[in-house]
Amino acid sequence: MHLGLENKVAVIMGGTSGVGLKTAEMFLEEGAKAAVCGRNQERMEAAYKQLLNHASPDKIFASTCDVTNESQVNHFIDCAAEKFGGIDILVNAAGHSTMGCFFDITNEQWDEQIRLKYFSIIYAVRASHPYLVKSGSGRIININATLAKEPERHMVATAATRAGLLNLSKTLAHELAPDNILVNSVSLGLIRTEQWERRRKKNAPDQDPESYYHELAKKRNIPLGRVGEPEEVASVIVFLASDKSSYVSGSTIETAGGLGKAL
Repeated sequence: MHLGLENKVAVIMGGTSGVGLKTAEMFLEEGAKAAVCGRNQERMEAAYKQLLNHASPDKIFASTCDVTNESQVNHFIDCAAEKFGGIDILVNAAGHSTMGCFFDITNEQWDEQIRLKYFSIIYAVRASHPYLVKSGSGRIININATLAKEPERHMVATAATRAGLLNLSKTLAHELAPDNILVNSVSLGLIRTEQWERRRKKNAPDQDPESYYHELAKKRNIPLGRVGEPEEVASVIVFLASDKSSYVSGSTIETAGGLGKAL
């Protein structure tokens, strides 16, 4: 299928690992240009080397950036736009979960989740908006989670802020429609990313990874019977960024193997 992404410019916030990095790879494979950022210098450099397996250096931009720091976000996005001559697609993929029930979560943890789930998106959308308008067919894809609709008490801060991001995404879809900017969400279930790998190594270091994830899928009652892979999420993101999604905006696509009962 021809997705019409040749020479489009995709900026992936938090694109140096997991779903974000896999998404950048897929954009490059489709002929697009990709800019990725992350806070960790070593991880950013490793991601850049990995992306070179998919495209030439002139199609890749990688830099360190704290997505919760407005000036750093502005600088990163302006540099990406300068290198590539504009921006067509913004993917907000940065973030991590915080475990804990209500009385376990500190003020600092609440602040961190609010800054990650709200302000990182606010800063990125503000900074990229002029470029997306100029593009004429801008796309914003916010990575969310099934927690947004079905909260879990042991992840109260993450679930609450995820729900707010879902609302923000819908509002942006309405407000930016006159600029021909489509805004959508991709809600994840259990995806085999570095975050889950760290949990596996901490909780079951001696267990075979395949059996660990098989048991996890069974424990979490995932209808498809397995944990998802980053490329399965990236495929949905790339579709939403393509010409094939030209009448899709304000939507949430759950990429969770059937997990979740909310309508």
